[in-house]
Amino acid sequence: MLRLLVLMALGAVRAMMMTSTMPRFQRAWKSRGVYKDRRDMPPLKDSAEAIGVDPPLTAPRWVWSSAWRVGQWAMPILHRWDDANVSDTNVNLWVCWLKAIAGNRNRGGYADGGLAYEMLPAVTRRVVAKPLASLYPRLHHQNVAMRTAYLDRAVVRELALVSTPSSSPVVLVLGAGFDTRPFRLRSTAPTAAWAEIDLPHVVQQKRRLLARLARRRPELAAPIEALTQRSANLTVASEARTALSSALRAAAAAPLASTVCSRGADDDACVAEAAAQGRSVIYVIEALLIYLPKAAAAELLRACVDVAQDAGAARVSLVFADRLPDVEACVMDSARKALRDARLELDEATWLPKPGLARHMGVARWNRTAG
Repeated sequence: MLRLLVLMALGAVRAMMMTSTMPRFQRAWKSRGVYKDRRDMPPLKDSAEAIGVDPPLTAPRWVWSSAWRVGQWAMPILHRWDDANVSDTNVNLWVCWLKAIAGNRNRGGYADGGLAYEMLPAVTRRVVAKPLASLYPRLHHQNVAMRTAYLDRAVVRELALVSTPSSSPVVLVLGAGFDTRPFRLRSTAPTAAWAEIDLPHVVQQKRRLLARLARRRPELAAPIEALTQRSANLTVASEARTALSSALRAAAAAPLASTVCSRGADDDACVAEAAAQGRSVIYVIEALLIYLPKAAAAELLRACVDVAQDAGAARVSLVFADRLPDVEACVMDSARKALRDARLELDEATWLPKPGLARHMGVARWNRTAG
């Protein structure tokens, strides 16, 4: 009888392996971040090493997907009594928690000065406080830490390249969500002007979170007040261009009006003139294009250069960790073509693909003298 049961069990296993569900079963057990059959995609550990952070765990896909579902399930509970009344639009709230975990790890994460943690509710945030944050397995928060570290360091390099005593750059973050990049990087270029664009309700919610951050970190009250925020649905071309133009001119004029305008900051013509004096514009895009239709994503990239050029910018940098439109897998030549369609030239030395939805990381530039 025992032998018959064993034979029946083996037969059932064999039958299961021959069914159409087997590819899905095999995929679930495939280690995420390891692609031996893809020359265009480096292993996750190699990408992490190039960035300078610890790699995420090499775990089966079902572990990653389970961890993601648990995190999203927990969001309403963690914010049940949150007076900021925030929602998880395009997982921006979940990503804020992931950045808090990465920032609070004792080692191997990506230190953000505790800023993401300071945005969270007073009581429930303790589940990602030190030293508990170090107990979470290196999964999604470490993947987010990789792109955060890459973007921050790339932005710092661009700021160093374009900042001059007479002209400070404008950094415009598209689809900023609840990120704290303007405050993390403020010491690297104190005269840079920062602006953000996101959906109207996301901007409103972030203002409430930034008010909380200012109460907990009073030294950030002035930089928070100086941040230019604009609302727009970046999927709509006309709305995106209007918001880009408004954000660029407002951010550029504020720090220059009092120093460049001899007639004073209240003179509208002088403020507009100050905003157009050969400024450099640095766009930052982090996991935004993945939510846009391909045509809208391509149009947004074109608008970035067009609007900056119209505003008088001398140089444009696009620092991205996203999925570029119409790019074949992670092939650099394909990415270069997609960026050239927007008049941006990829800096090949910065190209670093990684597994995940926001798989393309790099820096591309436009210069007025080059057209």
